[in-house]
Amino acid sequence: MTEHIPFIQVIKVPIVADLVLSPTVLYDENGTSICFETEDEQFGRITIQKMDGIRICRGEIPPYHDPRENWEDFEVGTWVYRVENSRWLMERYQYEKKHYGQSYEWGNSVEEMLTDYTHYYFFFHDEFVEVIAKGFWWEKAEQSLLGKPLSMSHPFLKLQTDFTEELNINDARFYIKINPKSHQELLEDVRFCHQTILEVWVKIKGEYFQEGTLKIKENKAVVFSYYQPRFGKDIIIKKGIADLADLENVLMSKP
Repeated sequence: MTEHIPFIQVIKVPIVADLVLSPTVLYDENGTSICFETEDEQFGRITIQKMDGIRICRGEIPPYHDPRENWEDFEVGTWVYRVENSRWLMERYQYEKKHYGQSYEWGNSVEEMLTDYTHYYFFFHDEFVEVIAKGFWWEKAEQSLLGKPLSMSHPFLKLQTDFTEELNINDARFYIKINPKSHQELLEDVRFCHQTILEVWVKIKGEYFQEGTLKIKENKAVVFSYYQPRFGKDIIIKKGIADLADLENVLMSKP
């Protein structure tokens, strides 16, 4: 197998889709989501982080090489995959670079299409859903999640916590919300999508407004912390999980 041939690698997710029933793909206030029944007769939902493209096709055999010898011998419960050497992802990157390379995402680099985006493959019965995105998150419930709000602890939502820290920098006061998850939990969850470490808010005329977010992302099995301002370019801070001191240095350097 040459290094340029697309192939799939398993992503282990704690829920398993029913292998007989078809999913429902939605575009609503939650963004893009794939809703389905699970093998244990409950309900699941995959929500997509920063989707670039999606396609839904008929078929029960993956259109990509599987390094395992026989597709029929796949491990029970595996139904989510990452497509390596994706031609589709390269096509999308070339399109974005050609048309938006100089004005990409508030001054960010279009090269993030190659570093932060992944081609995902979700396998169902006689049908598969492919997505190019920054990540995804999964949910499971006893009732259908079709059209339902995201769960309270969903990583795509703002933190549902109180302000616990303050930073005074250059005559400005910042109010901080910290994710209650442990660092170990964040490192486990970042395998699926970007995770929020903390949020930065300001108070203007008695009202709070979010100024930015400190997050982590995973790139080629390495975790990076970055600051995402409300407007402007993302700022890579360090490998691993950044803390308040790192954030303070970033805010001090901002104009």
